[in-house]
Amino acid sequence: MLERAGFMPIAYLKKTSYTGSYTGMRFKMEKVRVGEGEEEKDVLRVTHWPEPFGYDATREELKTWMDTSFDEEGICKGIDWLNEEYSARYQAG
Repeated sequence: MLERAGFMPIAYLKKTSYTGSYTGMRFKMEKVRVGEGEEEKDVLRVTHWPEPFGYDATREELKTWMDTSFDEEGICKGIDWLNEEYSARYQAG
């Protein structure tokens, strides 16, 4: 199971993306700007895809993502979502 202690802080994510893997699942967290005009805001995009390839070498249709708030709570929600997705898609059984 993925835990908060294994992920980078929000200050790190303001500058660059964070990638990792967990038993057959690869993932990425990054700051993304969404919306237009006054509705434009930063969100935390969390993406996962199956191994063996990295993000850029994986076909888009194999990637699944969700957006959440760009703050500590968003990181925790993203980790919870990755754990749920892992259990549903990657865990043998």
